[in-house]
Amino acid sequence: MFFPDVVGGIQDVLADIGDADIVIDQAAIDTVLSTLQSKHEDLSGSPFPNLHVPATAFGAAGTAGELGGQHALAHQVINETLQGVLDDLIRFRDGLKHAEKLVHEADTQSAADFDKKRAAAADILVKASRHSEGDVRNHEARNHYLRNHGSDGA
Repeated sequence: MFFPDVVGGIQDVLADIGDADIVIDQAAIDTVLSTLQSKHEDLSGSPFPNLHVPATAFGAAGTAGELGGQHALAHQVINETLQGVLDDLIRFRDGLKHAEKLVHEADTQSAADFDKKRAAAADILVKASRHSEGDVRNHEARNHYLRNHGSDGA
């Protein structure tokens, strides 16, 4: 009957679907990770936290001491902000690595699951085509009617 042709076609479609790949640009991910690492090292090695301007650098006027104090506070705010940015870079880099790992694990698991389901679907279709009710009834009807028809002499 036509079931083997249909099943063969479906098996071909299932095989074609299984061959489709989702492409992730690993070079782009590696570039981002490398840039994050480089910027982290640049900020970590910065001499900024240890740079201090002495209060005498602001002159001898009465407001020089206040200006020096304000500068020291601003320096501390910038320093702590840079440390926060550094922490953000580390967290983002680690998050990217973790996401990359999860995607790889999901792809591997999904591929394995899909292969199992595709094989099971193909197996069901092949079994259904081999033992179709239409084939069984056709065989029984031919045996019953044609054999009986031939024995009647008609």
